[in-house]
Amino acid sequence: TPAAQAATFQRHLDFVGAPLGLDAAGLQILRIAGAATFGTIGIALGVFIGSPVALGIALLVGAVFGFYLPVLWLDQLVRQRRAELESALPNALDVVAISMEAGLGLDRALEQLVRHQEGPLTLLVARALREIELGRPRPQALEEMAQATGIEDFVALVRSIMHAERTGVPIARTIAAHSAQMRVKRRLRIRSEAAQASLKILLPTVGCVFPTLWLILLGPAPLGCVAIKHRGRDAG
Repeated sequence: TPAAQAATFQRHLDFVGAPLGLDAAGLQILRIAGAATFGTIGIALGVFIGSPVALGIALLVGAVFGFYLPVLWLDQLVRQRRAELESALPNALDVVAISMEAGLGLDRALEQLVRHQEGPLTLLVARALREIELGRPRPQALEEMAQATGIEDFVALVRSIMHAERTGVPIARTIAAHSAQMRVKRRLRIRSEAAQASLKILLPTVGCVFPTLWLILLGPAPLGCVAIKHRGRDAG
């Protein structure tokens, strides 16, 4: 529904820091402007081609592309922000765990994280701490913060922290264990991406480099045969 779509856009915009000062309504205006701009470009292209069918297709393609381009841009920003958070999480968790082992409570440890580190993760933590200070229940504020990131490991960590707090399990130990687990997952993901990169490099090599190489190596042979044939005709 339009209301659910607007809420999703607003949640994503808040997550990436409201680029260009946009809100959900501003993003919709940007989509309409993009559709009008690229639709106009499509009309110009269709007029240049000079075919009514080409004009209609160019207008349709341009309008659809312009309408969805801001959404694709926002999705790309969300993916980049999640990648930044996944990279920063293990070190941030270490800071929180060390602070708690030094005798601080969870809230104070999170305040130390906000005070000594910068980045998108600390902005989310600072927002959650402000909500807690204003009277919002801590489990609710922290879980919503984790849900906003879309990172399953972070959501699981927050739930584990709340469970450890209820059952009396040392929270610092829980955080340290999750930090180590996230580092292992990240290392495995990097290895998997590296293995896929070699395959991605192989396909262009086989498709582009080898044909060119064969053309260079075998190209002179047909030319030599043609030259010999012409010489034989001339001699005859």
